[in-house]
Amino acid sequence: MDFSILEQYNFTELKNIARKMNIINTNSKQGTLDIIKKALLEYEVYKNDIESKYTIGKQLGESGKDGTTYLVTNKEGIEYAMKTFKKQKSSDLIRKEATLQQQAADCGVAPNVIEVDTISKFIVMDKLDKNLIDVMKKQNGNLTSQQQQQIVRIFQKLDTAHVFQGDSNPINYMLKGKKIYLIDYGFAKEINSKLIKKLKTDTPNIKIMLLGFILKLKEMNCPSTSYDFLITFLSQDDIEMYNIINI
Repeated sequence: MDFSILEQYNFTELKNIARKMNIINTNSKQGTLDIIKKALLEYEVYKNDIESKYTIGKQLGESGKDGTTYLVTNKEGIEYAMKTFKKQKSSDLIRKEATLQQQAADCGVAPNVIEVDTISKFIVMDKLDKNLIDVMKKQNGNLTSQQQQQIVRIFQKLDTAHVFQGDSNPINYMLKGKKIYLIDYGFAKEINSKLIKKLKTDTPNIKIMLLGFILKLKEMNCPSTSYDFLITFLSQDDIEMYNIINI
């Protein structure tokens, strides 16, 4: 690594660089220069380790607001999904997303988190097989009774795990075999007293996510049979308010 450009900076400039790198500088120009060099060398080693750990393949799905997900393969040939984030994404938000996703994974409704990297900005997780929307297309836009039951159980388990996923779009539902999982916890929140007070329910997934999911199915012009079991968990007021079925 060529440090000749760094060596041309004065002490004040080097201290500013150290501050932006979030590293402690010293009381001398040479000391600050040395610690910057050490940090850059450590990052180079880290970057090479990451690049050798995973081989990035095709993009999975469409890019979202925060970033893009890719198929990756590790040295042992095991395939995973890697959700990459834009560089401006907060490290704290990445850690929060990974934590809430793993809480959901622990109760069997989300892919397990394999690795979180807040420097290169990615989360590696178990790879799933196919999107629920693609499955529904083969079923003439329908959801089977068994699939609807699975979705209800997902919401119930998330409420028990105190994780409000926050995005009811059907594109966030994927399958491995015949089992449905809920992905993308970028909007997720912990179900705590503050959220319960704000949403006026301690079961926001079964109360709010379920309603949002049904409304999305209606928006997609799915047949009413795709949510005939789901609506049994709605209040009569919601059914009438949102004209979910003809009463």
